[in-house]
Amino acid sequence: MQILIFLGKIVFVVGIYLFLIRVLTIQLADLRARGLAPKNSDLGAACLEVLNGTEYLPKGRKFKIETPGLKVGRGNTNDVPLADQFCSVEHAHFVHRGGMTVLEDKGSTNGTWVNGERISEKIQLVPGDFIKVGSVTFQYSRWTF
Repeated sequence: MQILIFLGKIVFVVGIYLFLIRVLTIQLADLRARGLAPKNSDLGAACLEVLNGTEYLPKGRKFKIETPGLKVGRGNTNDVPLADQFCSVEHAHFVHRGGMTVLEDKGSTNGTWVNGERISEKIQLVPGDFIKVGSVTFQYSRWTF
């Protein structure tokens, strides 16, 4: 008899937790429907905004950094080709996974700079960071539509 009472208590506690989880998921769905919480597709999306433009890359242009990453350099195969003599053919690579963005310099001659410091290894970016590639400066932020 005591085993049945004990099992009944466990089932009751598990039921309460399942009920609370269901209430929270309904609340989150309601907030998303009202636009007060980000949708799953927007979570962690990031972008680069051009701060000082060139003839081919105007100031204010934004590039969304998606899961496969974003390659920046002078070569035409890059996602963001820069017509800049101070930029290497394959200069930098932004990788975005799990809501965070990591920047890697690809062995460029003039280096990649984050907030005025040259990076020598991969670095995790935070919103507001300034990234200088060649003579072009970008600002890293979260993607907004």
